[in-house]
Amino acid sequence: MTWLKRLTPFRVAVILFLGYQLVLFFNTPSNFNGGGGSAWGGVALIAMLFWGTVLWLVDLLMRKLIKDHWIVFVIQLLALLAMFLFLDC
Repeated sequence: MTWLKRLTPFRVAVILFLGYQLVLFFNTPSNFNGGGGSAWGGVALIAMLFWGTVLWLVDLLMRKLIKDHWIVFVIQLLALLAMFLFLDC
């Protein structure tokens, strides 16, 4: 059961979101064949990698500073909920 302590909401969100964005990026033909597409797909991919790295590092810092993994879990879930509500509304 120690592997469950390694799964935090930030890590799951980063892995799922980056995977989803990579699938969308590679399924867009204009990103590869020069068919008049713009470079915004690459810029979006770089931004996703940056924010994924930031969330991963914040996760590492939180797990190092806060020993109780349930507190980290709740804080990260609330942060993801706040980000979603801010971007969605």
